Amino acid sequence: MSSKLVLVDTSAWIEFFRKDQAGSVIAIEVERLLSEDLIVTTEPVLMELAAGTRDKKSFRKLKEMFSSFHEAKVTEHVWSVATDNIFLVSTKGLIIPLADHLIAAVSMTYNIPLLAFDKHFEHMASVLPLKLHF
Repeated sequence: MSSKLVLVDTSAWIEFFRKDQAGSVIAIEVERLLSEDLIVTTEPVLMELAAGTRDKKSFRKLKEMFSSFHEAKVTEHVWSVATDNIFLVSTKGLIIPLADHLIAAVSMTYNIPLLAFDKHFEHMASVLPLKLHF
């Protein structure tokens, strides 16, 4: 994988898809990454976005779009990293959604910076060696 690739979190996709996001730094960056074929995705991101999809046509379009991206799979090793991370983050008193732990573990395992519009990742990056894009 190219060293310029970026894992785009669900929160960044939601910001990109919002109708009133004109001028959003996150949306502009997702657009740039799209145009340069630098987007990486992973199963938990698609699952979270699928949960917000309300009809079959939109769901098919979402899956088709995501099938064109570079993919970083959730492997057994990623699960192990996520489990270790949950322990470390919890000892600092932080409560983070499990899907975010998986996404962060994918980012860390594959050494791909994460683009997110979610404070949970900033909190995790204060405890873990998680590289954030921006």
